[in-house]
Amino acid sequence: MKHPDEHHPEICEPDKEATPPITRRGERDTEYRRRILSAARSLLETNDIDHVTMHQIAKESGVGQGTLYRRYTHIGDVCSDLIKSTTTRFIDSLEAKYTLTASTESGMAQVSACIHDVIDFVDENVTLLSVISSMHADKRSVSIHKKPFFIRLNNILAPLLHHAVQQGEIAAIDVTLTVNTILISLFPEQYLYHKDVLGYTKEEFTDGICRLFVKGI
Repeated sequence: MKHPDEHHPEICEPDKEATPPITRRGERDTEYRRRILSAARSLLETNDIDHVTMHQIAKESGVGQGTLYRRYTHIGDVCSDLIKSTTTRFIDSLEAKYTLTASTESGMAQVSACIHDVIDFVDENVTLLSVISSMHADKRSVSIHKKPFFIRLNNILAPLLHHAVQQGEIAAIDVTLTVNTILISLFPEQYLYHKDVLGYTKEEFTDGICRLFVKGI
């Protein structure tokens, strides 16, 4: 099976002036993409990746195979776009939710709530995340610390911890090391290992992470 390309690790604001106006063709392409990704998610939730074909995705989405192949070369491309779309929406929601001006809660209360949200997201998308993980198992990947998902989560948690230190909620700590360690603990591979191999429930895993990184500091 071919592998989806690694996404560029840098996060930048889109050039609004360079964004083309919405056209009828653009709306149609957006609708096709939505239907294709929705169909792929549905099929991957009930079938192993090896049993999902481009033909099935085309049939499930109601999009012609020619149209599908003009957008995606192989199923790896579809999976890559699906996880990118899913994680982008999730991170967008976290960035809106966990800002120092968006809540009257303490910094550590927001850190705890954010950890819960991330683990809920990983648990809800475990099938898709497992597929992506297996597709990259034999491929030399970009450092996890340079991936957009990691960078944007880091940019959410670090200010909350700095705020907690400044407000006297916790003693002075190495925020960079703490945030990096939290995020490594929350990544899908860690969650799946504790859940599938060691038998932790989602609640046990979440409580353990919060005990270490919220109550523990």
